[in-house]
Amino acid sequence: MPTLLTQHDVADFDAWRAVFAGHQDNRRAHGATAHHIYRDGSTVVVLTDFPTRAAIEAFLADPALVRVSAAAGFLAPPVTRIVDPVDVEVY
Repeated sequence: MPTLLTQHDVADFDAWRAVFAGHQDNRRAHGATAHHIYRDGSTVVVLTDFPTRAAIEAFLADPALVRVSAAAGFLAPPVTRIVDPVDVEVY
């Protein structure tokens, strides 16, 4: 299952989180099955699982994402990558 890795710096984490939460139905409409949020100060990393690469590409091309990004308070354009799991081990 491919994962969309998104990293961005935000001006206000709580404001960003509210915008992110408000976009959940759109992520689900594109097939997203889960997300994980990591934070280090103003840097936020989000891993979002999708069933296929095509679903991720469709999500990234959705015009709604541009509108949400404008409201999210990014300090710089986000960096995105599509990654595939190679190994998972639970300790």
